Parts: sequence; structure tokens; C-alpha cells
Amino acid sequence: MVKKYDGFALAGEVRTCAFCGHEFSDEEPQFVEEEIPDWSREGAPKKVCYRCRHYVVNPFVQKCMLRNKEVEALDSCPRFSPRPAPPNEPPDPESPPPSIL
Repeated sequence: MVKKYDGFALAGEVRTCAFCGHEFSDEEPQFVEEEIPDWSREGAPKKVCYRCRHYVVNPFVQKCMLRNKEVEALDSCPRFSPRPAPPNEPPDPESPPPSIL
């Protein structure tokens, strides 16, 4: 339900779709049978910054190292390149930890 206002006075409430904002009339069903957009499909590629190889996070800023600009995790870019897959083999417990240098 969305409240409609006439200036500062409440004019009424309208049922709307949370996904697309379609306003329903009183006799209309509460769903609309339309095809969902491509970007919302489960199998669609998600080209967002937090999945990109150039995305770097630190406690103060999230950055795209390719463009050297501050970004948000869900921003998108035409120069997206996916991160490499992590290695599947577990680390050897006998080996020393990797050096920080």
C-alpha cells in the first residue's frame, strides 16, 4: 500500500506492485502476468563491481583499480572482467604461511 497525498493532507491509499510500481484498481487482481526483465533472471550474468577482478575493498573506501575511482559494490561497468576462480586444493598444513612481503 502506498499513501497518496494532496499537499499535506492524506488523499488515500493505493495498492501497488513492489517490483514495478504498477497501481492496481479495486477490482484488478494483485498480480500482473508480464515477463520479468532480463536483469532479474536467476541465470543472467551479474556484472557488478563486487564480482569484478579490479574491485578492492578496504575499511575506508571501495575502489575500482582499473579506473582508480571510488565505487559501490552493486555498481556496474562495461569494462567488467570476472574474478578468477579460487583454487580448489586445501593448503598443506606442513607448509609455512605465505609471507606478507
